[in-house]
Amino acid sequence: MQDREQLLKNLADIVVAEMRSQLRIAGHVMTGSLSESVEERIMNTITGASIEIWLNNYGIALDQGVPPERIPFTEPSGRGGRSAYIEGLQRFAQLKLGVTDQRESLGIAFAIARKQKEKGMPIAGATEFIQKTINATQADVTEFIENWAAAIFEAQIDLLIQNVRA
Repeated sequence: MQDREQLLKNLADIVVAEMRSQLRIAGHVMTGSLSESVEERIMNTITGASIEIWLNNYGIALDQGVPPERIPFTEPSGRGGRSAYIEGLQRFAQLKLGVTDQRESLGIAFAIARKQKEKGMPIAGATEFIQKTINATQADVTEFIENWAAAIFEAQIDLLIQNVRA
């Protein structure tokens, strides 16, 4: 049997690859930052080990969505000022839509903010790429667990037989 760490790494690689695929399917590929942030961490515990999948925090908002009341936008007062939220939407307009004019991209940012304040984010609804990843890899995970349990059971039986012979 392969080293436990390598087996867990192989399974984690399958899950990470599938999550990146689900991100592409959902259209979350603007800069590639979210996809590149997906990584596995194998955690050793007292009772065994676990696989954790990590990604940039904003991935959770894209996955689950943000209801309208949680959108950090209110109509401008006309006093100027700065908003990281509006700046992010302006960057989105520049990257995703290819808008190079600052005023135009700012206008698009405000239009998106108003629509998100009305409908939530993403406007089309939660993409649920995490659940889709779980569903798509469920057979691989189940097979891994079954094989892992069988290997442990066989090792215990072999140990029992050796102890009986001794």
